[in-house]
Amino acid sequence: MNILIPDKWLREHLQTKATKSDIQKYLSLSGPSVERIYDDETYDIEVTTNRVDSMSVRGIAREAATILKRAGFEATLKPISFEKIKKHPNKNLPLPEILYETESVHRVLAVVMTDVKHLASPELMKQRLETIGINVHEALIDISNYITHELGHPCHVFDYDKIMNKGGKIIIKEANKGKKFVTLDEIEHETIGGEIVFESVDGEIIDLPAIKGTLNTGVDKNTKSILFWIESLDAKKVRRASMGHAIRTVAAELNEKNVDPHLAKEVMEYGVQLFSQLCQAKIASELYDYFPAPKTPKEVIVKLQTIKNYLGIELTDREIKTILSDLDCQVETKADEIIVTPPTFRPDIQIPADVIEELARIYGYHNLPSKLMDGELSIHPDPNTDYQLENLIKHFLADIGWQEIYSYSLVSEQQALDSGYKLAAHLKLANPLTKEHLYLRRTLVPSLIEVIDNNPASKNMSVFELANVYHPRDNDLPDQVLTLTLLSSKTYREMKGDLLNLFDRLFIFSSDQELIIDEKIDKEIQMPIVKQEANLIIKDGKNKTKIGSIMVLHKKLISAELKLKNLISVAKKYPHYQQIIKTASIIEEMTFTLHKNIAVGEMMQAFGKVDARIKKVELLDIYKNNYSFSFIFQDKKANMSSEAVEPIRQKIVKIGQDEFNASLVGQV
Repeated sequence: MNILIPDKWLREHLQTKATKSDIQKYLSLSGPSVERIYDDETYDIEVTTNRVDSMSVRGIAREAATILKRAGFEATLKPISFEKIKKHPNKNLPLPEILYETESVHRVLAVVMTDVKHLASPELMKQRLETIGINVHEALIDISNYITHELGHPCHVFDYDKIMNKGGKIIIKEANKGKKFVTLDEIEHETIGGEIVFESVDGEIIDLPAIKGTLNTGVDKNTKSILFWIESLDAKKVRRASMGHAIRTVAAELNEKNVDPHLAKEVMEYGVQLFSQLCQAKIASELYDYFPAPKTPKEVIVKLQTIKNYLGIELTDREIKTILSDLDCQVETKADEIIVTPPTFRPDIQIPADVIEELARIYGYHNLPSKLMDGELSIHPDPNTDYQLENLIKHFLADIGWQEIYSYSLVSEQQALDSGYKLAAHLKLANPLTKEHLYLRRTLVPSLIEVIDNNPASKNMSVFELANVYHPRDNDLPDQVLTLTLLSSKTYREMKGDLLNLFDRLFIFSSDQELIIDEKIDKEIQMPIVKQEANLIIKDGKNKTKIGSIMVLHKKLISAELKLKNLISVAKKYPHYQQIIKTASIIEEMTFTLHKNIAVGEMMQAFGKVDARIKKVELLDIYKNNYSFSFIFQDKKANMSSEAVEPIRQKIVKIGQDEFNASLVGQV
């Protein structure tokens, strides 16, 4: 997320003599990146999504004060304080009744202010809002935008009378699907179901909280009293609602990142102060503060030796404590460890590595010693890796009409179960972002099925992916197995033909190697989405290498999984030279009538083994149940004759009849 901050606004919170260039340089080295300075005045700053505490003028000032101090500048974060909210003695308006029908509310603050004057915003406020790209209206509206950008917690203003005229109740609940509402920009939306909304007594939606207000409770030129309001909701709910309705506001971007609810009180006091000063509003109610379960940050214990091991330097206890204290952390030092309690606005500091990262960046990555790694680089390539062969495979498949895809290494619970392994046999992500990406996959097949399912308009699809699958190992990193997986809506025969063409291109059959398709599979792991499966085995003399399997799946899909390590062991990038046979060959065609379930590939392999003088068997054509084959007969020592071919032909017919129940069309 990028934010714009004028230099003068920043210096209202930051006391330093550092120049704008100094701030840009050192902030970028150790914190949020200052990408440019517009008109020599306004910083354009990129803040990473896990640092919602820095997405404001105050947040950047806090970062700059710490970082500049380490860079040798005098820098201090200026303290701020606001008057406590105190009801006007002569004004008395009741707060709306607030009802909670969801547990996704972390905090709510509200106060009623009356006798509101519709006055223009001060020039400085208008200038700053225009500089950061926010439309200017009147003070009553501009104040909430101004505070949000300055302190970093969104706030909202309701027309108090509109809420009271709708029954005087605010019901906070999760919406049912299909209810319509109109936002402040006069755009109609319809609830997707599950998002948090505010409703009136009669069920009318009166706010899409943490994202955008609705037109029916928004302030206008007739507003006399306001309900100044701040809510803190479940971040996941906010994200889902914002993305589901395609409403991307600053409020949504902050609230979906777990903005600190402890900051809300300070924002409320600042807002009341500005409404009093700029709109002459008077406080007409007590402050309402619903904070059911304040969260206490967890202590993080870090070994001092671990810090030294990670950074490569030994920081003194004093340096460590100073850096972390400047970041508002509480630090307790013991003999060989430190106990760190981060502030509530730093939920990203949870484990020792987070603490060490903070020490490294504030100390300065550029100040850490540079050292080449010990030992020599290996000059021997990994025998299980062949990038040239991988490239050849990808291009060949693309050339014959297959599409390469890239899918997530993480899969959903259902996809994990589809792999045939129990959920406990998968590695599970500790803090998944979505339910669709929980487990490290152990097969690519479910991921490729998802790709085809997401493209229903493409009836004929053939996709492949070359990627790792991850098998757990006790007390070790997972076993990463590079796997080539193909998935297609083609027929089994077409899939097998493409595989054979690939194997031909890899010159697997250029010597005495042959492919065995073994349907007798005896293994513990069976994918529930598989109807039939066969092993793909390359036989070279007495040696057999299983390179993968071919599977018939549900939904009329065919898949093949090839372990690249094994494929590399039998493949070649170039053919071996074979001396040309100078004797004449004979080419003949024979047609057989086959039953429906005959494996044509196995039949062709059987024909090829009848006699050493059969050099090639090809399937030429299919008409109904009739299959035409081409045979090339050749002898290295003598020219072949029709008489020499006759007994071989007889054996072929006999094999077809006896082993495959095939009938020759015509006569031998």
